[in-house]
Amino acid sequence: MPLNLGFLKRGGSDFENVAFRRVNGQDIRFTGSGRRIVTLVPMRSLSLDVFSFPFSNAAKVREALRLQVLPYAAAGTVEIFPVILERTGRGASGVTWYVSPEELAALPEETGSGGLVWPAPLPLASSVEGTGVTLWKDEDNLCSILWQDYKPVLTRWRPGSRSLKGKGATPESEMAWFDAYCRGQGLERGNSFVLDATDPEAFASVGTITRESLEHSPWLRSVNLSRRALEGAMGLERSVRLLTRAACWVLLMGGLVLAGSLLRLNQLQNKTEEVRGRSEALYREVFDSTHTGRIGNPVSLARDRIAALQGGVSEGRGLDAALADLGEVFAENPNLDVAVDVLRYNAEGLDFTGSAPDMSTVLTFRKAWEGRASLSQLDNTQSVSGVGYRFDLRVRW
Repeated sequence: MPLNLGFLKRGGSDFENVAFRRVNGQDIRFTGSGRRIVTLVPMRSLSLDVFSFPFSNAAKVREALRLQVLPYAAAGTVEIFPVILERTGRGASGVTWYVSPEELAALPEETGSGGLVWPAPLPLASSVEGTGVTLWKDEDNLCSILWQDYKPVLTRWRPGSRSLKGKGATPESEMAWFDAYCRGQGLERGNSFVLDATDPEAFASVGTITRESLEHSPWLRSVNLSRRALEGAMGLERSVRLLTRAACWVLLMGGLVLAGSLLRLNQLQNKTEEVRGRSEALYREVFDSTHTGRIGNPVSLARDRIAALQGGVSEGRGLDAALADLGEVFAENPNLDVAVDVLRYNAEGLDFTGSAPDMSTVLTFRKAWEGRASLSQLDNTQSVSGVGYRFDLRVRW
């Protein structure tokens, strides 16, 4: 149950200054003093059950329990108060308290800072050392809880003697009933404890017993069978559902935008490849039908070829100077293992198509032209089995 009980620390010392009050109809009595109030109520419709789920989220636990009781909705609705007793890995186990909405609406509000509403016999577990029956007795009610190792397994309410003119249940008859129940279910009967809340001295001992119980059952701090706690839990569930729906919508919209962007990117890539393929095909058709592999920049190569066919421009180096530069490149790099298959010359520069055993040799060949020209650019390189790397190098003065 999602409660913010920061004042409830481990152990029972934090209950030194807590006031306990008991409610029986319109009769409200207090014991102890403090700004924090724990209200003990003998609930007639109260029942409990154990649960174990492979998850521990409080909202998921409540939803799973709500689905479990849904088939019995025709008999009347119940309010659900789950309490997690133990977490193992991602799972959780605990007990669920069920209370009728009518009785819950009739309960007084919890008061004080961090006030709690408890079933009347709940804080008495230490009086039976964690195993046995704790029974609360007041003017009109007998309510009890059967404990097994500080865990509640059964709760029971019966009308007291005064409410039925002396014909109601007695503590003795209730203990006899639990004797038979434990024998039938194979449960350890344990000890018995009866708290007569009508006795002021006995009622005043609740604080001491509660602190001892908290030493063994710190989960008692998370029990609060009140309208405020129920509304807080349901409000949290509504917020989680709304946020989950909003997150789903955002995720869906993001997925649609991403899908649209990917589709657009794919279309642009297809168009780019189509334009590139058409440009390469035109270059081969017009200028060099023997050129194999990809052509890095067919437009620039075509412009250079057109300039060469037109006679070039007046500026630039002559063929003799260009060949002299080529000779110097190989002279300065005697270990340069580059085979020049095609050499094209125009007034603007040289175009090489050749091969080398590895990429580092290709880069060395390109770098050798950097000091001799204003541009030395690799337009296309590809790995060819048995040859090494084929390349196209553009050199411009």
